[in-house]
Amino acid sequence: MDKRKILTYALWLYGLSFGIAGLFFLSGLGNNVILLSIFMTGYMFFPLIAVFIVQKLIYKETIARPLLLTGRPSWWWVVAAVFPLLLVGLTALVAVLFPGTTLDLGMETYISMLDPTAATAMTDLFEMLPFHPLWLLVGQAFIGGITINAIFAFGEEIGWRGFLLRELRSLGFWKASLLIGLMWGPWHAPLTLFAGHNYPSTPVLGVLMMTVFCMLLSPILSFVTIKSRSIFSAAFFHGVINGSASLGIMIIAGGNPELLNGLTGLAGFIVLSAVNMIIFVCTRRTINHSFKATFAHSESAS
Repeated sequence: MDKRKILTYALWLYGLSFGIAGLFFLSGLGNNVILLSIFMTGYMFFPLIAVFIVQKLIYKETIARPLLLTGRPSWWWVVAAVFPLLLVGLTALVAVLFPGTTLDLGMETYISMLDPTAATAMTDLFEMLPFHPLWLLVGQAFIGGITINAIFAFGEEIGWRGFLLRELRSLGFWKASLLIGLMWGPWHAPLTLFAGHNYPSTPVLGVLMMTVFCMLLSPILSFVTIKSRSIFSAAFFHGVINGSASLGIMIIAGGNPELLNGLTGLAGFIVLSAVNMIIFVCTRRTINHSFKATFAHSESAS
């Protein structure tokens, strides 16, 4: 493990991300809804920029094969794209077990929080469609997740599951994945603190919550990356998660949608912990071998 290289990457990543985010929000540009949306989307490319600077410009190494950019399509790509939808559904089922929450398939609570125009449009969907509008939203989340969302998610995944997973491989699967999650979570801090990303009512606590979420999600993303030998599967997974996470909150009435109900709340933490436990139990004797073999194959092919 090249600690100096990892530190160089971390400095470039956090320096660029926090520095530019600081300038953006302190300048007041973040008060413009359109500019804020563009910036938050563009923020996902900072890991990619940092990888290019460190891997290509400073260390003058190749990027494609070592960072798993050449994997062939496989069934793991399909699994990676579909599984997030299952996680969101399971999160909603866990959320209804909390006191004061109920399943709201009519999405009445969600619709009541929309502006009149959006609320009317959603109500019209319930009346016009021959099926539940939730299926339409799921389809949109899936298609958007494997297309436009995946492009932006790729900007992150080349850093987390490409560069860092490779550089930390000597630590073993679990330590490497959790350390990546520990770096990944606080990286969102400017968006959480200044724009309320995922936790608009509790931004300070939200930084901690986001870190826990990333640490729990990171091994799952690492797992699909290793199985497919490609970070494209992680990009699909990440993209669909971004597109569908809110669906689990929309069908829950009551409770705390930020800290309890959603995928980035306690219900999600329970579901992700269970998935991690299943991965641990089912692969405890093979996962580290597969982990090392994945990157050994990429290096021998380069």
